[in-house]
Amino acid sequence: MKKLLAVLLALVMLVSLAACAGNTDKDNPSSDAPANSDNPSMKANVNKKIAMIMQQGGLGDQGFNDTAYAGLMTCKEKYDLDVNAVECTDTTQGETLIRELCEAGYGLIINLEAGISGNMYTVARDYPDIYFVVVGRQLRINAVDGFTETPKNVIESYITLNEHSFLAGVVAAFAATDGNTLVEGVGQHEGCNIGILFGAESVGFYQYGDGFRQGALFYNPDAKVYIDYTVGFSDTANAQSIAQNMINNMGCDVIWTCCGTAGLGGLEACRLNNAFGIGVDSNQDKVEPGYILTSAIRDNTSLLEFYIGKYLEGNIEQTEPDTFNLSNGGVDITDMSVIEQYVTDKDKLEELKGILDQCRKWIADGTITVFDARMASIESDGQRLDDWLQIDGNNVTYAELNKK
Repeated sequence: MKKLLAVLLALVMLVSLAACAGNTDKDNPSSDAPANSDNPSMKANVNKKIAMIMQQGGLGDQGFNDTAYAGLMTCKEKYDLDVNAVECTDTTQGETLIRELCEAGYGLIINLEAGISGNMYTVARDYPDIYFVVVGRQLRINAVDGFTETPKNVIESYITLNEHSFLAGVVAAFAATDGNTLVEGVGQHEGCNIGILFGAESVGFYQYGDGFRQGALFYNPDAKVYIDYTVGFSDTANAQSIAQNMINNMGCDVIWTCCGTAGLGGLEACRLNNAFGIGVDSNQDKVEPGYILTSAIRDNTSLLEFYIGKYLEGNIEQTEPDTFNLSNGGVDITDMSVIEQYVTDKDKLEELKGILDQCRKWIADGTITVFDARMASIESDGQRLDDWLQIDGNNVTYAELNKK
């Protein structure tokens, strides 16, 4: 994926895209240089102290935090930086944490914790010489928080979580549909029942969940998707218990664990109860080999390298949020090479791969519009997938498109 991003980043300037506290040493448009450039032109007297605020759950999630941390550490070694990764354990103290980092002399603060994104905008106005990168934030959301314009030192990104979630939903529905036995003895309940575990209820998770559900319903209109919340990102035992209930009492054949470190417990429940899991944020396919169908991934490693490189060059300011999507390699799902080693019906797997390739093309050319709950929260007064699907032309299915 990094190679793909490096090529795409060099091209994106030609095209305008549509749019608290444990210390550790431990996708990508609108750039005129690749994210993994070996020799950025270092700005004279640049402040080389860089801090990253992690999502709740911290390191060890084998996903969101760990992949971003990998990018931070790569930059630390490459550019001889003074870096600090801190976990925001209490979002009510987000503003305090950010101000403490500012007072500690950091020149660039990168935030992964969505629960304190709004605090970044407040603090940024008081520290105009410090840059703040808000991962997953988007310009027009500011109005919701009372901001009429984005401070010049706040750098925003927009990640189309709905797009790779759609593909993951297609995978889940395919595997859960009766007759599509990928691995003998795994995921054998009657009907097409799928579970999702989220860490909290928020617009960001709506973006994940509605994209996933749309993908599932696109492949199988009779699919039933059940959503539950772990209420946090670190309790693996709780996630395991919820997933086990979904499998044994609700007949779910596939569980998508989208809840940080806690999700590892849900994936373990899949193995223990002969169901399939789907990972998130990074390639988690080897966490429970033979039971993880795929992972919905975003390239956080390259994202960190991209922004840190731009900052060191003195070229970080922007006019529009950077967009990381399926077309430019910012998000995707894994190639299922791990589960392939355990598949007992190779023809079925090849059929699924063909469907996914076609879905990617349909999304790229606009044949499929993937509903985006985050944008809908701004543009359509919080419209959700079920209402959107009632609009003519939106409720398209694979069976219908495959006939054309």
